[in-house]
Amino acid sequence: FLNDWRNVLGDLMADNFYGNMKKRAAGRGMSLTYETSAGDVFPTDILEYYKYADVPMCEFWQPMEENFVGSLNFKPIKPTVSAARLYGKPRIAAESFTSFTHTWDEHWQMLKEVANTNMIEGVTHLVFHTYTHNPQVGFLPPGTSFSGVGIGTPFLRGQTWWKYMPEFTGYFARCGYMLERGNPVSDVLWYLGDEVNHKPDQNACFPQGYKYDYCNPDVLLNRLSVKDGNLVTPEGVQYRVLWLAEVPRMRPETIEKLYELIRSGATIVGDAPQGLATLTGGERSQRRFDKAWQSIWGSRPFEGVRQVGKGKVVSGLSLDEALKTLRISPDVQGEGTLWLHRTSGNADWYFVTVPKGQSFDGELSFRSVGYAEIWNPVTGEIIPADYTAEGDRT
Repeated sequence: FLNDWRNVLGDLMADNFYGNMKKRAAGRGMSLTYETSAGDVFPTDILEYYKYADVPMCEFWQPMEENFVGSLNFKPIKPTVSAARLYGKPRIAAESFTSFTHTWDEHWQMLKEVANTNMIEGVTHLVFHTYTHNPQVGFLPPGTSFSGVGIGTPFLRGQTWWKYMPEFTGYFARCGYMLERGNPVSDVLWYLGDEVNHKPDQNACFPQGYKYDYCNPDVLLNRLSVKDGNLVTPEGVQYRVLWLAEVPRMRPETIEKLYELIRSGATIVGDAPQGLATLTGGERSQRRFDKAWQSIWGSRPFEGVRQVGKGKVVSGLSLDEALKTLRISPDVQGEGTLWLHRTSGNADWYFVTVPKGQSFDGELSFRSVGYAEIWNPVTGEIIPADYTAEGDRT
């Protein structure tokens, strides 16, 4: 035990703490999971932080309210999900239903709405906060193991709905199973830039009907290639375009990798960076930067589409305008729902739900064709859908 802790302390002093911990864990048949810290609590690359986790983990709280711990911006759900997808981790766990007070008025519809919203963001596996061991028999106050803490939603036998828990967990089991099969479908890979700070704004404006994942420098340089005009990871997750949302400065190796991807057939949307993001390499780095810059964006700023090798560069347009110019139609059309899309082989499935406190009665159009069914994760029932297909949409 003491030797183990000496090794841990040695790892803490090393450059690659999580990598060393993962090697030790793998040698003992263990897996490694951890929650957010880097890029959330202190500034650093929030995606690369999860590179060594077998199961990246985030957290969400209830109730869901803006400017409260239950809001999407409180904890970095989307960056955690993006890291898992880009580093090939099929499971994204979340500390779930954390709360500041024990109100004992939590009911399943409310909890389900909170979970649905976060599963739409990409969470696949719920870890309840909190289930406690209650050894007492005939205890009076429910949840006595919470005494003095007051945090969490009580999942324990003192709840009136405890004996019906299999109905609740069955729903999440069905959802989680489907959310861990195949690969996610997102059109846009949003590059966060070479100068990474804290977690990005998860309520940022984004074109309706499309999905995105974040990308960091490590993934851009080491895990992206081009296949059939799409950016692709080694695990087969694909993206139609790479978006340079706000990247005013770049390192020479970054802009050179962009040029390599574009020549191979990738599509990049974004304006040219204004300068170097490093002093390393001096004049040589500046020359590398200038050469790649001119190869991609040409000698002067432009508005529209520029062919570079097998790929395209779209500049001077908003992302919404660029997607229309590139004729990339929305994955889902129709207002009033939240959705997520996954695919495997010739099969596509969409997880569709509604925002908190709302319902839906209407028509949706999906960028997919074939025989359509509705799978009800509450009951496990499968029924034919009422649908029509036209062109590449249903």
